[in-house]
Amino acid sequence: MTHSRGGALRRLLIDAGRVDRSQSDPVVSLRNAVGLVIPLLIAFASGNVAGGTPAAIGALQTAFADRPGPYRLRLVRMVGTAVIAGLVGGLASGFGHNTTLSVVLLAICAFAAGQLLSAGPAAAQLGTAATACAIVLGHLPQSPVKAVQLGLLVVAGGLIQTALAVAAWPLGRHRPERLAIAAVYEQIAGLARQPVGTSAGPPVVQAMADARATLDGRGHDHGPSVEAYRVLLGEAERLRHNVLTLAAYAERLPQSVIPSVLAELAGVLDVVVRVLTGNDPLRDAERETAIAHVERIGAARDQLGGSLTERAAASRIDATAGQLRAVIETTRTGAGEGRENEDAGEPLVRLPHPIEVIRANLDLRSSALRHATRLTLLIPATDIVLRLAGFDRAYWVSLTILVVLRPDFGSTAQRAFARVIGTLIGLAVGSLVLHYLLGDHEVGVILLLGVAFFGMRLAGPKNIALGSICLSVLVVCLLFLAGYPAHTTFVERSVATAIGGGIALVASLLWPSWERAQIRDQLADLIGAYRDYL
Repeated sequence: MTHSRGGALRRLLIDAGRVDRSQSDPVVSLRNAVGLVIPLLIAFASGNVAGGTPAAIGALQTAFADRPGPYRLRLVRMVGTAVIAGLVGGLASGFGHNTTLSVVLLAICAFAAGQLLSAGPAAAQLGTAATACAIVLGHLPQSPVKAVQLGLLVVAGGLIQTALAVAAWPLGRHRPERLAIAAVYEQIAGLARQPVGTSAGPPVVQAMADARATLDGRGHDHGPSVEAYRVLLGEAERLRHNVLTLAAYAERLPQSVIPSVLAELAGVLDVVVRVLTGNDPLRDAERETAIAHVERIGAARDQLGGSLTERAAASRIDATAGQLRAVIETTRTGAGEGRENEDAGEPLVRLPHPIEVIRANLDLRSSALRHATRLTLLIPATDIVLRLAGFDRAYWVSLTILVVLRPDFGSTAQRAFARVIGTLIGLAVGSLVLHYLLGDHEVGVILLLGVAFFGMRLAGPKNIALGSICLSVLVVCLLFLAGYPAHTTFVERSVATAIGGGIALVASLLWPSWERAQIRDQLADLIGAYRDYL
């Protein structure tokens, strides 16, 4: 048991330093970086760059709510995050002079953040944003009037980020849905060109999950175009299966025409991807190109022999050709976005409400409730102890606990290790660049901050070490603009990160939630969900 846990921990630590771009989007990362820089540049132009830090905090937290999904859902999610962050930040700043009220607010936010983790990534980010604002802005006590102003600045920064995220809405109402489907078909085309073989795991899983969440998740849209996209997603799942099956036949029939069939299939999907990523409907020339690929697939199928394997492959090719024709015609409907009544039709069945999910986790056997309890005890306790002890910017310890502590021990250990290493590297890099290259050039510091945030968002949620490096550079720049020298930031935050990571690990060991004990229940719940759906 000990040996297996040690091996699992080593694998987690190795994964922490691995670069995984599967959940990164350069366009979103650049957009979020611009949204963070804008309030700081406005503050610089007004002659008070330090006054722009609350708006930057709001933009920073709201950026993490900029997730894939319909524009309508994205708008609600990001505005909600900005408003909650501003409300909690204003309360925390106003309560900063009162230790009791600060502790109560932190405890409420920490418990909510832990429980919201069970309701999905969007809800979890909302809880994390509120708690982070309560931790940081609680150390900037203000009068009631000033606290309200600070909260409004946080909301304003979040609204700037939101405006950038939905700016393309009038140009393409269902662009997020189209891009999600296009990403699936693009990966299937790549799979057809370079089959992974029968020894590899199922490919394209993450892209399909993202597309399904975009099309069928809470806040989804409906209408002819979106229904066409749902049909395309269903066809994509069957096409992926057929591509894998044909690739397996190609291994058994190395001299057959199956590789050319897969190449023609990829050509059809290339046309679909171009149409879905563009703003124009399917043109006749593009349709004829796609149909020509399908006809060549039929011609290649006729070259197969009469063996049992070849007859099975021919049958699979026939099915694939029919699916490709359906995909071409369905793409014509989906690409007609905005040319028909998109609000007609009945809404689909809604998913279970997040409140029901949270209520189901109000049980000590639930890892979500254990996680919420740990956060509720640790975050207020560390904050008040370090505050009373007179440590400057003691909120770093509580922030590290918030980010590092996960429901299971393995993920906590991975994040603690990556966070500490990444923080040390990022603080060193940020301090050196500020001291030797930028000096007092505030515009340069603001631009460096934007580059750091771009790198952090591009790193994605899986690249913890790389994300921590970029986050540390960002924090150094933000504190420098607020008037704190870089060299003091390096020492204090390094120590605080190590302390916070150590506390998170100890808390996970004292009341562990081992992954091994959770897997059986999670698999049973998954199978039960499929049963109920069917």
